[in-house]
Amino acid sequence: MSGQKTNKKMILDQVGPLAEGMGLALLDALYVHEGGRTILRLIIDKRGGVGIEDCERLSGIADALISEEMGLDDFDVFEVSSPGLDRPLNTLEDCRRHEGEWVRISLYQAVDGEKKFFGKLVVEDEMVGIERESGERKLFSMQDIARVKREIVF
Repeated sequence: MSGQKTNKKMILDQVGPLAEGMGLALLDALYVHEGGRTILRLIIDKRGGVGIEDCERLSGIADALISEEMGLDDFDVFEVSSPGLDRPLNTLEDCRRHEGEWVRISLYQAVDGEKKFFGKLVVEDEMVGIERESGERKLFSMQDIARVKREIVF
């Protein structure tokens, strides 16, 4: 395993529980190369969305843990960021965290002649789906879903 891959796993293993204790989910630790610099970017999420305050809180604690206690110095800049509104929801946990929000679900194969569904996200056991404004629910297995994408409704 390469150094950055090993470090990424260590970061996820050690910072993940810390984030959870703060009501956050640590989704990823990315090494990004921009402008001749290496950026270590932690991606966090939470129900209702991430605010700058969440990023600041975790940043203050995680930076010291990563740099001082773990002794990692293979980056020039450290950031904590949200995944962004347009990030697809890829896991059952992602869907649980955003249940009740408006989404568009695309399936690999049509069900009852439909491949695309729009409504509020619902999760029941291991099934994910939508509830339409009419109250009608459609549930699918995650393996049948090509994409779950949050939608901004004004």
